[in-house]
Amino acid sequence: MTPDQTMTQPVGTGRNPQVLSGSVVLDLSRWVVGEYATRFFGDLGSDVIKVEKPGEGSYTRHWGPFPEDVPDPEASALFLHLNTNKRSAALDLKDRDDRALLFKLVERADAVVESFRPGRLEELGLGPTTLQQCNPRLVVTRISPFGQDGPYRDYAATGLTLQAMGGPMHSTGDAHRAPLRKPGFLEWYAIGGVAAEATMAGLFQARRSGAGSIIDLSEHEVLLSGADRRAAHLLAAEYSGSDAPRGYPSAHRGGASFNGKFPAKDGLVLLYITTPAFWNRLVRLVSGDDAQFREKYLDHWDLGDDQEEFSEYLRKWFGQRCKADIMEIGQNARIPLTAFLSVNEVYEHPHFRERGAFVWGDHPRAGRLEYLSGPWRMDRGYELRMTAPLLGQHTDEIRAEVEGRSESC
Repeated sequence: MTPDQTMTQPVGTGRNPQVLSGSVVLDLSRWVVGEYATRFFGDLGSDVIKVEKPGEGSYTRHWGPFPEDVPDPEASALFLHLNTNKRSAALDLKDRDDRALLFKLVERADAVVESFRPGRLEELGLGPTTLQQCNPRLVVTRISPFGQDGPYRDYAATGLTLQAMGGPMHSTGDAHRAPLRKPGFLEWYAIGGVAAEATMAGLFQARRSGAGSIIDLSEHEVLLSGADRRAAHLLAAEYSGSDAPRGYPSAHRGGASFNGKFPAKDGLVLLYITTPAFWNRLVRLVSGDDAQFREKYLDHWDLGDDQEEFSEYLRKWFGQRCKADIMEIGQNARIPLTAFLSVNEVYEHPHFRERGAFVWGDHPRAGRLEYLSGPWRMDRGYELRMTAPLLGQHTDEIRAEVEGRSESC
């Protein structure tokens, strides 16, 4: 898809200071969680140096989709998405010279984010206490499936495992059938966002106290404590005895009286009625001049045997209208009602275009790419300074920057 350059912004020059300009973050991770966490820092101005294994690079380079389904480690959509505003240094952490370069980078870094299996960095002589001997202010964020200690310390885990053990699958799917995994990489992005928050908290601590931090982040515990509010539901069950079973489509666990997707003339809309006020607004909206229907269903949101009659009436009303019109009418009536938008519809939507939600840049292998800009607007905030790097693209440049720097560790 060719970006409309009149509606999008080109890659920036990086000359204007951003909120995190001047900070340095070393990305030693090789998968979605760590790369997503460090992308936040790069997008806000940090010099993020992605340390990659020579000849192989990050795992995400080998995970598609790829253009025309031809595997290419420089053109993975996943890698291109996760690694904007980063520089790549190909370093063999078992090689003496490369390790010396890494230590010099640690001296000037503010944070290191890593996702090796617990104990691996120590085996390489790169454990967090060793790194902090070089730089006492260093924040080291350690990402692992179950944490750096405990009985499960050495266990590996897929996203499916973490969702099953961590909580999201507890609330997904029909209550009378097997639980369902949430799609895509939702768990990894949720954990990556928390990893970024934890790292930023460590940087605030270093700024205030002058001392660095070692952050032990368990992917399992992130999902257990936050995703889908399972912890809150379990706590409520302890106090009230009420359960939060799977099967309710509402996040309110049965609090919604009427919700779901309905076909419009040109797609689907989603309705989400959670209060009597919303219900009555919906009845007034769809009843129009039908006084008998309006009188029957106003203040009658416990449908009982009338469920199918009401649903059929609603399906007919929705089916006669386009989804965008339904959404606008519903919003004006202050009803939780939205249209389902495809990716292409979001891409072309005038609201997002006028807000400058898309930016573009040229990549040496993948060509012109268009990205979503930052999820919030602020002065000196998000800027796309560069697209994702080629493997080892900046190794020589980075080596030259620290050449001659004395090694203190």
